[in-house]
Amino acid sequence: MAPLLIAKPLIWFLLLISTGFTGFFYNAPYPILIPLGIFFAYNAVIDSFVSLSFLTPGRAKPSFVADGWQQNGFTFESRMVHTISHWKETPAPLLVLVHGWRASSASVSDRGIWFANRGWHVLMIELPSHGSSDTHPVWSAYKSMQAVEHVCRNIEQLARHDMIQYSMYYGHSMGGFIGLRLLNQPGLRIGSQPFTALILESPMTMYSPILEEISIRLRIPSLLKYPYQRRLIQRFNASITPRSEFRSMDEFDLPLWGGPSIPVLCIQADPDQRLGMEHFNRLVLTYKQRGESDLLTAHRLKGLTHTGAKIHPERNQLIEEWLSKTV
Repeated sequence: MAPLLIAKPLIWFLLLISTGFTGFFYNAPYPILIPLGIFFAYNAVIDSFVSLSFLTPGRAKPSFVADGWQQNGFTFESRMVHTISHWKETPAPLLVLVHGWRASSASVSDRGIWFANRGWHVLMIELPSHGSSDTHPVWSAYKSMQAVEHVCRNIEQLARHDMIQYSMYYGHSMGGFIGLRLLNQPGLRIGSQPFTALILESPMTMYSPILEEISIRLRIPSLLKYPYQRRLIQRFNASITPRSEFRSMDEFDLPLWGGPSIPVLCIQADPDQRLGMEHFNRLVLTYKQRGESDLLTAHRLKGLTHTGAKIHPERNQLIEEWLSKTV
């Protein structure tokens, strides 16, 4: 666990211990010591749960390396965001491709190669603490979204704007969760123009089910769940620069999290062994409730797995059919 995450619970535990020493050595009055001890213990427990909830990706997987693909770095908040890109010599559409949780560019490289072979520029972005990107001390999907946004807004480091005819985003799993928010960012431009379409593969669309998994694993008592979630949001807001103003967990789920009003293709593993089907169902419901079902083309694909599906002809065929109608 990163030192920044350990600091707060450690301070509360030290205050609790010092309260005990004060009572033992200086005979301080119990009517004061007992409430203080309870207060310090309560905050130590809550902040420990919060710190343990900030998951870290762990050991990074190798990046994709191949002839004709460039390795570049963008500096975001004093840390390097690693990209792997393939550029045509003449103007072409651009695909921005983002992998999922605990993956890397190598995990989605086949998708990038598929688009490159069809005449596209391709830019694969490795999230902070993934692949060859620098580690971030407090990882979050929102911070990663900001890193991807930084690369998109500074694409001229890699290619002139006139080389990009239009741009599309492809996100797998967590990469899809990031894309749903990113493409809603006001004024977002890449190559002087907004993204024209979005491809999602087995996307995460809500954080609340992930948080529930974490709560169960940590065995957080029901009585502490509300203060735990409130403290978690406070800590999350403080980790973002500039400081965020999230107020409830609903803001980390569709429809409040995002969902751009542009053509969207979703190809969903069925069954999804990692996320289940509730994320897919929430995506479909969001566009239906907004009266934008015509923007969403959704396929539940038997035989597609959530992870490890590097080569999948049926998925590629669905993408090709959708592209022929969309761009």
